[in-house]
Amino acid sequence: MRKIKLAYVVTNCKKTGPIQQTLNLLRYLDRGAFEPFLVTLWPEEPDNTLLEEYRALGVPIFSAGLSRAQSILQGRRAVGRILRQLGPDIVHAVGMPPYRMTLGWRQGMHLTTLRNDCPADYPDQYGRWIGPALARLDLRLIRHQAARGEPFVVCSESLRQIYRTRCGLDFPCICNGVELGLWPEAGPDRTALRARLGLPKEKVLFVYGGGFIQRKNQQEAIEGFLKMEGRAEAALVLLGDGPDLEPLRRTFGEAEGVLFPGRVTNVSDYLRASDIYLTTSRSEGLPNGVLEAMACGLPVLASDIPQHREALAPDPGCGWLYPLGRPDQLAAAMDRVLRADQAERGRRAGQVARTCFSAQRMSREYQALYRKLIPKNPSERSRE
Repeated sequence: MRKIKLAYVVTNCKKTGPIQQTLNLLRYLDRGAFEPFLVTLWPEEPDNTLLEEYRALGVPIFSAGLSRAQSILQGRRAVGRILRQLGPDIVHAVGMPPYRMTLGWRQGMHLTTLRNDCPADYPDQYGRWIGPALARLDLRLIRHQAARGEPFVVCSESLRQIYRTRCGLDFPCICNGVELGLWPEAGPDRTALRARLGLPKEKVLFVYGGGFIQRKNQQEAIEGFLKMEGRAEAALVLLGDGPDLEPLRRTFGEAEGVLFPGRVTNVSDYLRASDIYLTTSRSEGLPNGVLEAMACGLPVLASDIPQHREALAPDPGCGWLYPLGRPDQLAAAMDRVLRADQAERGRRAGQVARTCFSAQRMSREYQALYRKLIPKNPSERSRE
């Protein structure tokens, strides 16, 4: 029996949530039934790529080698040449820019995973003028292609509701998953970890990881922290980089207890050294940072948006929510957290990650969908 060929098309392997989720999917792919390939559009960023992790899984990689500008004009043709060479049964596009590049090739089934709310996310990604225009174009394309029978999947029930309400489109949901082996729960080495990372040893640590962009809203996290009554007992650790990092560092870098380690390669160490995961994000798909923190056994204090409610829904006792846009209420919530049983809430968070949001579960659901999209045995199709 011939295996089902899967071509995953991405922009590049930059360390982002969608690329990590695709890697999580591939870790548990049944190689007896599926043959995967990875197709990239752009060159890699040498100090910010997961390319070697894909290679370690034995996934063949094909690169169009285009610049971002070239991909606009030549992307469909270049990706089409690679897909004709591979002859995949399913082309799985990771997001809308890669999907657009696959539309010149029509010999196989197309599948696209939607991992964001375009109107909310694109202004940060493409600018306040170009972003909304691109969001309108992508939503129009999604409607058009869905009407033609092209399958789309969303990564959270919250995102499913957004597309249902905004576009009248009801896409199936396969929730993001976390690779549990990469995010072990904190053990007795927390004090040693803090010493190695240069973190305060005796304080309650709130940690937030993510790109420094408007959507992630780190300024509200800082403002809430600075309003805490119990601020002297705590510290706020902000991981990541991006356009908002330096402005925030200039404004708040001297504030006691506000730490800016920047982009780090050992995020799991920082999570395991901390007490609570904080996120003040305005919009998400289903946030990797929250799932990874829960897998490490951290309770979550999160802005009250649908995607965060969804992550905590299996057991609301594994975290807290506060009203987005209210740093005063965030401060009050952070003070309550100081007095809560953080260890018990963290234990419950780890249980939710293991039972509801594992990468293994996510991969199984995608594999079931692939089989549904290709209902006949590929070897039988080849003889028709």
